Amino acid sequence: MTSRSDRWKLRALRLAARLKIRAQRVWAGMRGTPLGTLIDRIVTGTTAIEPFDRAMTLAAQAFTSVVPIMIVVTALRPHKDSFASTLGDAIGLTDDVLATLAGSLPDSATVTSSVGFFGFLVAFFSATAYSRALERMYLKIWRVPKPPLRTAWRWIATIAAVMVAIALLALTQNILADRPAGTALEVAIRLGIWFVVWTYVPWVLMRATISLRALAFTGALTSIALTALAGVGRIYLPIVLTTGAEEFGVLGLVFTYISWLFVLSFGIVLATVVGRACAQDEGVLGRLVRGPSPEDANVPNLSADAWRRWGGIS
Repeated sequence: MTSRSDRWKLRALRLAARLKIRAQRVWAGMRGTPLGTLIDRIVTGTTAIEPFDRAMTLAAQAFTSVVPIMIVVTALRPHKDSFASTLGDAIGLTDDVLATLAGSLPDSATVTSSVGFFGFLVAFFSATAYSRALERMYLKIWRVPKPPLRTAWRWIATIAAVMVAIALLALTQNILADRPAGTALEVAIRLGIWFVVWTYVPWVLMRATISLRALAFTGALTSIALTALAGVGRIYLPIVLTTGAEEFGVLGLVFTYISWLFVLSFGIVLATVVGRACAQDEGVLGRLVRGPSPEDANVPNLSADAWRRWGGIS
């Protein structure tokens, strides 16, 4: 038995060595080509941004900033369904799991009485922590100087755009739920909404110092990534959330949601790195993404006078 195990281990090591040599030969042939340069730029940019740490920061800020606003908005809606019921309808939890979570998640009446309008405002302004995390990520990837503090309105505009997008996507899902071609139309609408949001968000956070053409390409990559992950989540999340809720209650939900937010955040970070790498390309791809010359990726879209009126430049 031991000799057979040793033989299989030796074969695996030999196979790994052959694959490594073959990969090195392929990479040596690609190095210096436009594709090889693009791949090298993507790998270098991904390593420099520390994507796992950056994605975890975004996921944590989203969970502590955006999710509370969603809970408050759910409580302030005209109908008084509990947040647990709304959550179950959105992700497909079973009735047994909802019964298990009934004592863990607050109902709408409790949230409304304890929060109110001013509580919503406090939650909304505190949610700018997510906007600041996004800003740091975009500034580091695109290598843009940090804006002055008096342009803090950009953080509020960012979180408002994200919340409006989430509300529109939820409304779209409810309207198209029973339509024959609802799934295809919902995917198209989701792509369009995320494209607009993730083109606007870096544009406003970086004070339009990056050309809108380059940011539109990055926004398209981000919308494709988030839409694809949404399709995976429809299959993956109900199963994992149901299992986690049955075994660990609300803690299982929290852990699963943070993990999924990490996946979504990693998609945003990676799409931004790829968009930046494509904008730096010196070939046809770069000209299509950013414009005729490499400097076009960093041409401001608004004049200095316009930014003075917005409080962006001293």
